[in-house]
Amino acid sequence: MIIGPFLAVGWISSSKTSATIQDEVGKTMLQLVKQNHAMMENTLISVRDKTITFLDNYFFSNPSQLAFWTNISTMGELTEADAILGRWSSDGTEYALYLKEENMLPVDATTKSKGIIYLSGNEEEYPPWAEATLTEKGAGVVRLTSTSSGLPTVSFTRTILHPEKYEETLGFLAVSKLEVLLMKNMIAVQLPKDAAIFLYDSRGELLMQYGEGTLLPGELPGSLGSQESGFSYASGSHAHLYAVSYENGFGTRLVYKIPLASITGNQTQFQRTITVMLGVYLLFVLLFVLYLIRDIIKPLGKLVMFTRVYEPGQRLPFDTSLPRQRTDEFGLLYQAFIRMTQRLDQSIEENYGMQIKQKEQELSALHSQITPHLLYNTLDSIYWYALGSGNQDVGSMVKDLSKLLRIGLSKGKSIITVSEELEHVQAYIRLQMKRYPGVLEVFWEIEEGVESCMVPKVVIQPLVENAIFHGVQSMDGEGQLWLRVRRQGEQLHILVEDNGFIPVDLAKLRQIVDGTLRDKGYGIRNVHQRIQLHYGEAYGLEYRLRPEGGLIASIVVPVQIKD
Repeated sequence: MIIGPFLAVGWISSSKTSATIQDEVGKTMLQLVKQNHAMMENTLISVRDKTITFLDNYFFSNPSQLAFWTNISTMGELTEADAILGRWSSDGTEYALYLKEENMLPVDATTKSKGIIYLSGNEEEYPPWAEATLTEKGAGVVRLTSTSSGLPTVSFTRTILHPEKYEETLGFLAVSKLEVLLMKNMIAVQLPKDAAIFLYDSRGELLMQYGEGTLLPGELPGSLGSQESGFSYASGSHAHLYAVSYENGFGTRLVYKIPLASITGNQTQFQRTITVMLGVYLLFVLLFVLYLIRDIIKPLGKLVMFTRVYEPGQRLPFDTSLPRQRTDEFGLLYQAFIRMTQRLDQSIEENYGMQIKQKEQELSALHSQITPHLLYNTLDSIYWYALGSGNQDVGSMVKDLSKLLRIGLSKGKSIITVSEELEHVQAYIRLQMKRYPGVLEVFWEIEEGVESCMVPKVVIQPLVENAIFHGVQSMDGEGQLWLRVRRQGEQLHILVEDNGFIPVDLAKLRQIVDGTLRDKGYGIRNVHQRIQLHYGEAYGLEYRLRPEGGLIASIVVPVQIKD
């Protein structure tokens, strides 16, 4: 009556657990394939956006460039055009322009395999992908094509429409060897042994795969063969898990085919072994309990009574020793209980020390959250600057960025000198002034002798960032920023002022600082909390209006001089 139900429940639980595990594994694999597919989709979107930039630069926005590309008539011009396309092929892909007319070139450009390729007047001799590309009206398609050596390659092709006559087609732009980029996304996922990944285009044609094995037509179970995402298990001697992701953007479909044995392993046999072992173990336990029941119930009841009346810090009102010295488990349990009460009393004294450690951990956690925010904004500035300036002066910006990283991390230190903090802010301001040249002026008023004072790291930069982006960025070169550091008695005052003209809701800003309004102002709230965790609630960050217009951010900390 005891063993039978126990084994039955164990077997049912084992079966349910196996089904639950498979379902969870399937959901996990589905999320994995979707994330992997999203990475590939982003890669294709990046390629598409790059082709838009190419066409905009050379066909749509510059009439002289349009005239150059549509009227190439000499070998020098053809060589120059091929060189331009070669430079656009620097990421491993290969750019090629298929133009519909040939302007009396001294060579036959219809036989070229890359660069500028001229199409003959016979549309039947166009590349196989041309018809599908024309139907997209310039949107572009992803197809499996051939390289110049005849090897298969994944390509993105789009029609080049005339910038003034949209119904007229100038030719095609083809970006081949996309498998170089897509394979980086594909192999980033570590799959179980004997698993395989398959990527299909909108027509169901296999573009590329990673791993051993094949996927036969109609092999996918149920609705996974259509334009739907999901997962399913195929039973049989060679059971597999199929996880499918479909993306509407380019109509691609990513399929994971994973042998079920590589997921579950020897799970079934292991579950059966465990069930048998539990049954045998239960039988021995029943026999053991019948033999020792009289020596267990009574001391156990006494131990329960001890547990109920015990209060930390107070002595028990009765003798806690056993009637006889026992060396078995219950004797050890009694001794452990007495030791436990002693440790509980001791833990009350240690509680204060633990609270201090917890506070230090909170400080570390709060500071670790500010660095990614800084890195994101800084890298964004470098990106836009490089894009707008043609990569000039990027070296100096990277140098400033490395300084930001070095001081921001500070080898794990949370307190640094004012001079290090100011060096960190100067590097950040130099980056912003290169990103937004002529937007603002910066004035420094640093009292002599404050450089050796200690402050929490990365407390000034978030205030400068807010002053630039929310105060003076849109002032057309009239923006001014003041950074003042001075000592007043035993307090160190750090002021960041701007002359911004945008009205400021000071009450709302104070709510953000003190944490009442939590959906905005992460950076300044983090600064305020870190200062208070270091020095107490008497210190922190405060905002007030500037009489001449603008805003003043004020930090007050106690004066601490570096040893």
